[in-house]
Amino acid sequence: MNEPTGKKRGRVGRIVWVAVAVVIVLFALRFWQLGKKEPVPSIRSIQESEGKPVEVALAELGDIEIWTTLAGTVEGCFQYSIVSSNSIRVLEVTKMEGERVKAGDVLIRLDKTAPNPMLHSYNRSKVLYDDALIEVKRMRTLYEEGAISKQMLDKAELALEVARSNLMDATESVNLVASHAGIVTSVIAEEGKMADAYDPLMWIANTDSVKIVFEAGSRQAMELTVGQRAVWSSRGTGRSGTGRVSKLDLAADPKTHLVAGEACFPNGGGGLMPGFLVSFRALTSERVGVVKIPIACLVEADDLAYQVFVAERSADGKVNARLRRIETGLRANDEVEVTSGLSEGELVVQFGQTLLDDGDPVNIVRGGEGM
Repeated sequence: MNEPTGKKRGRVGRIVWVAVAVVIVLFALRFWQLGKKEPVPSIRSIQESEGKPVEVALAELGDIEIWTTLAGTVEGCFQYSIVSSNSIRVLEVTKMEGERVKAGDVLIRLDKTAPNPMLHSYNRSKVLYDDALIEVKRMRTLYEEGAISKQMLDKAELALEVARSNLMDATESVNLVASHAGIVTSVIAEEGKMADAYDPLMWIANTDSVKIVFEAGSRQAMELTVGQRAVWSSRGTGRSGTGRVSKLDLAADPKTHLVAGEACFPNGGGGLMPGFLVSFRALTSERVGVVKIPIACLVEADDLAYQVFVAERSADGKVNARLRRIETGLRANDEVEVTSGLSEGELVVQFGQTLLDDGDPVNIVRGGEGM
């Protein structure tokens, strides 16, 4: 028998109300649970309880060096040119660039037949010498036989010495030789062409030691002094060498406003070749055994002095940042000398100090190991 329609509707209504009531209870329970959870702490509250995060650096004892980079051309510390005293045609160039020479080696031969305005030609000087030599031999024989006096023999021997000297002069004017050992760094003379009088025909340098000839700007020159240590190095070859600034002009060039100077280096290994363009560094300032910190630690005060935040541990075990005034000395690229106000071993805030006030608790997130 079918249930009446009114009763059926009443039962469905009760079921709906029960379901709604269950949902309301569940929501109420959920909100009650959410209300029991603690609020999420703010960054400010964390920093107040744990300290503001900072990175610190150690004030350590060490050396500070300031280097100035310069560049110049390599030359032999001792070098000289080969010249002719007259304009004579070049017959032969016996040595090329890069070759080593000994004292007395013939480097350039000039035309012997060319007339020499200062001396007799080589051929004529050779003939006169040969004649004088024959004459002396003849006079010595006559003197031994008693046919001539000692005075006549002395006169012949004097004439021979003059002829020998003229021949040597004529030989030197056409055979240009090395006066000292070294290496040929430049050859200007060309075979078959005229050698102009007193113009360099060849350059010889002793490369056991070399100099780098440089020019420095005003700011660089103010930091340079003779005797400063200088270092060159090559990344490509791995070679390096240490020398000294050996010369510095007393005045700048009025046109370029640059100051010329030289730095000398031992070159036994031959790493520096004359003619090279080389960069090197000069040690212009240094402090040995001083307290130093990174420049990033500095905080500028109102009077343009400097301060730092020092990380100090209090009696309760917390670390606080204490603002301290310091005096600085020599400053390099990334570190500075502290002359007073800070001791070796103290920890100084390097990053994060812009958010600090004197006495703030800090949380060291980097550096300060073992504190």
